[in-house]
Amino acid sequence: MDCLSHPDKKLIDHLNNVKKIGLSVFNNKNLNLPEEFKTVLELILFYHDIGKSTIFFQDYLKNSIENKDCNHSTKLTAHALFSATIGAYKIFNSVKNNPYFWTILGFNAIRKHHGNLKDIQEMVAVGESDWRNIKTQRENIHTEFQEKFKDINFYDIKVIVDELLWEKDDVLNSYDYFFLQNLLFSILIYADKNEVVLGKCIEKQLPETSFDIVSRYKKQTFINDNKTELNRLREDAYIICGSNAEKFSNNNIFSINLPTGSGKTLTVLNTAFTLLKNDKSLKRIIYTLPFISIIDQTEKILNEILEKNNLDPKEYLTVHHHLAEPEINIGEENLTGDRAQFVIENWDTPIVLTTFWQFFHSIITGDNANLRKFHNIANSVIILDEIQSMPYKYWELVRVVLISLTELLNCKFILLTATMPLIFEPEETIELVPDNLRKDFFSQFKRYKIENINNLDDITIDELAEKVYNDIEENPDKSFLFVFNTIRTSIEFFERLRDLFPDKDIIYLSTNILPIERKKRIEEIKKNPIGKIIVSTQLIEAGVDIDIDIVYRDFAPLDSIVQTAGRCNRNNKKGLGIVKLFKLKNDNDRYDYSYIYSGLLINATLKALEEKKEIFENKLLEIIDKYYNEVKNTKSNNESNKILDAMKNLNYVDVKENFKLIDNSNTFPLFIEYNDEASELLRQFREISKIEDNFERKAKFLEIKSRFYQYVLSVRLTNETKSYYTMDDNAIKIITKDLKDSIYNDSTGLVKNMSVFI
Repeated sequence: MDCLSHPDKKLIDHLNNVKKIGLSVFNNKNLNLPEEFKTVLELILFYHDIGKSTIFFQDYLKNSIENKDCNHSTKLTAHALFSATIGAYKIFNSVKNNPYFWTILGFNAIRKHHGNLKDIQEMVAVGESDWRNIKTQRENIHTEFQEKFKDINFYDIKVIVDELLWEKDDVLNSYDYFFLQNLLFSILIYADKNEVVLGKCIEKQLPETSFDIVSRYKKQTFINDNKTELNRLREDAYIICGSNAEKFSNNNIFSINLPTGSGKTLTVLNTAFTLLKNDKSLKRIIYTLPFISIIDQTEKILNEILEKNNLDPKEYLTVHHHLAEPEINIGEENLTGDRAQFVIENWDTPIVLTTFWQFFHSIITGDNANLRKFHNIANSVIILDEIQSMPYKYWELVRVVLISLTELLNCKFILLTATMPLIFEPEETIELVPDNLRKDFFSQFKRYKIENINNLDDITIDELAEKVYNDIEENPDKSFLFVFNTIRTSIEFFERLRDLFPDKDIIYLSTNILPIERKKRIEEIKKNPIGKIIVSTQLIEAGVDIDIDIVYRDFAPLDSIVQTAGRCNRNNKKGLGIVKLFKLKNDNDRYDYSYIYSGLLINATLKALEEKKEIFENKLLEIIDKYYNEVKNTKSNNESNKILDAMKNLNYVDVKENFKLIDNSNTFPLFIEYNDEASELLRQFREISKIEDNFERKAKFLEIKSRFYQYVLSVRLTNETKSYYTMDDNAIKIITKDLKDSIYNDSTGLVKNMSVFI
């Protein structure tokens, strides 16, 4: 009987197909890697499952197919460690330079290919009891595979693998080794899983005629636009960035620093396509944003660009975040559910739209599920939109990582923002809008002024309500936006305004509101902002394209203030907009901003704003630069260095422990049966939860996941919140319709004692 790797697949076919897929993936890359890399890759691709050729595994698989118990111990039926030792032997005897280093990387990749990369000590250590099992496995190879083992002596294997533990400290000393390990691991697990799920690798390329699709889209879409000063500035930025991208296309890290509302999305997309056109080794554009809440707008633009150029978005665009609809096309086949999700997570399409979390946690990680797409970051132009959202404690980490990826994986990066943080040294990046022109652009944007700066006395919520009441009364036709630092305060102020102005259209926005309702409210504001009053939190800062007359902002770091101000008179059609700063103190005599922001950022803001009575938008650039210089000069690199040291030593456990763009460790997902659609989704969810087979259950849930999560909030676990939910034997907590009104307010979302500071 033939050896099997899976119930319906011959082992030799699986090994050869995985090798074929993995080498195809690698050969399609244009990478400047040591020649040993390909040798190691070829060996791990073939030998990754060689341990399945033991009599023990074959008996286990046969019994599993027949629904019978297997009498062999799990140590003997396991295949990864045994496969890794055979792979290590082959690698050590095949590479000439740094054999211990390459053997460590190959051994780790095979040993962990069904799990996550761990601490290097744990990955290379093999105990004596393990060796006894490996010896037994070596002595019980299926007859079909005995020929492949005839020259492999057990004791030779043991000597090589045992030496890895002692050699690791001498051969691991570079950040690059972390990425080489990740790249080997990524191609292996990608090829292995693709061979089982799809039987092939999928890599879609853009047509050669696609490099000017943004310009063609602009000509079709904005042909009748008024030739306003703002539109002229947007066109100038578009042309300058595209031209300089062509001129400096041999460089790797670029920045586009332009005011909010200057058409940055189309400008950066055209810039990315220009880089692709000038470097044929580049195959993909990866567009990243910090928050899921602002992805929809960019997705809409990308869909429109592709459709107007007769390109099917389902075929060329991958949208990857946990709320994305799992649907994608492969040739003539439309995939949905778990197969679509699998393909989406591969990032095989030429355009990928995703979050900072997905991107950085696919690089600075050892997690199997995240690393499967790591190799597809190679040969890509990566856009980091709203880069100011990256915490300053990770600036040095980001700098080192991005530079390493440009060198190892042939990547190019474009940093995009109205408030550019000083992550890189000037000589490390190319400013696509040169400094003199950047100053000129900012000087011509005169849409608003920020006032009340020099008189930032403490103010209570009662005093603020009184001031605001007079302002609204005097400006009945103006739209107002109030941005607070905590949900609790924003709700309290919203309720005050509603009491003061019962006939006004007052809208509340925060992460306290269900996603489905947030979308509706933002669309309502965008359609007709006239006379509307909006109360919000930092949610409104980036990417929410609304246009408001008067903005009130509780004190915050300067970049947050400027991002909020970008919602004021955004389209420059209403005369001068006003942004009013205030410092809110609560009943505990504590500033609201102190719950959210570090003292370093607040102090840098105060220093940048000192002696300023008011600031017009066209004078902001100098103040922003002063602020970021202060942050750079006073910040600590300790957090970054801790992670970088762990990466250098392949200590993946420490990397995971210390790198967290979003800390969800003390939160839980809460589903609220909000309306009839939510009731139907809950019914389906409960039916799905009864499915015993884990894979089938996951596949069914993926069919409703994106709609289901429109009714889910992330809630901090506290003594109060523990008592409010029921559990349906899974991680998602449920608020049923009969409890909904006591937990969720239609206007402000979760009740106060359920809310969190976000």
